[in-house]
Amino acid sequence: MGFLTLETAQAQLSPGGDFGPWIWDLKLLAEHCSDDCVRLRLPYGDHIARPGGGVVMGQAMMAMGDTVMVLAICERLGRFATLATISLTTNFLRAAVRQDVIAVGRVRKLGRTTAFGEVDFFVDGSDDPIAQALSTFAVLPDGVGAFNRADQR
Repeated sequence: MGFLTLETAQAQLSPGGDFGPWIWDLKLLAEHCSDDCVRLRLPYGDHIARPGGGVVMGQAMMAMGDTVMVLAICERLGRFATLATISLTTNFLRAAVRQDVIAVGRVRKLGRTTAFGEVDFFVDGSDDPIAQALSTFAVLPDGVGAFNRADQR
């Protein structure tokens, strides 16, 4: 069993968790947590869609990508760590229209002070990626901007 349970991950994604209110507003759902990857679902709704067309906004997907990588890095570290995004490069391959978006985050290299990862985005029910992201995070020293377990406050 890994560090994160679905319940622990969901607590972090929900009001009272350590992510900001704009992440809570996305209503992300934790679907899988393992040492290999973390998978989140972004439920479709008007709050993340372009008016009139139902296309899921890239800003929502990028916030989801950043979030899934924080959880994937914490899972790999085996602890809640304070992380700072250094870079997040996202390539959008096709639109998600009126569909849930799935993000799968994987840590590709984890060093003492830096972590590198990738995120694949899919629409629900498809194996064809709609976007891909590469990320780099700084792993900050313990005690800097403490990241606390939301379920133990």
